[in-house]
Amino acid sequence: MSTLDEGIKELDDLDTFFSFLTQIGQSHRKIPGFKPDYFWKIEKPFLEAVKMTLGDRYTENVENIYKVTIKLILETLEKGYNT
Repeated sequence: MSTLDEGIKELDDLDTFFSFLTQIGQSHRKIPGFKPDYFWKIEKPFLEAVKMTLGDRYTENVENIYKVTIKLILETLEKGYNT
């Protein structure tokens, strides 16, 4: 989650944002037994945390935005792992 937090802080500079996530993905190759599909295991807990945090402000539109955002983040991590 701290990696996601760091990445989100860089959203104002998309090049830095994608570079950071790619590097994080690459760094996971050093973890013995790690598989890139493990990145996707944080999708549901992340979305649940957002829902709990936002409470009544968690609308269908907000949910869709966060689903697209986490998917982009996880795809970039996986791409970094595979490069």
